[in-house]
Amino acid sequence: MKNPFSKKNNCIQCEAKFSNHEDLVVHVRHEHHKTIVKCQKCGKEFIHEKDRLHHSRKEHEEEMRERSNRSSYPD
Repeated sequence: MKNPFSKKNNCIQCEAKFSNHEDLVVHVRHEHHKTIVKCQKCGKEFIHEKDRLHHSRKEHEEEMRERSNRSSYPD
């Protein structure tokens, strides 16, 4: 069974633990007044820029690849 309180949803600034990423983002925004970075493609929010970059590469890589290939091969 998957642990709902995995380490990736723990606050690194305090002892708070969350069952999902969205609750962690809300906590960090309100309790620690941190700036949240947002994915320009889908709007998902992240606490760290490195997490947003990882998300973009993983989730939106195919779209970016298609866009770059399209300009290389004109009709």
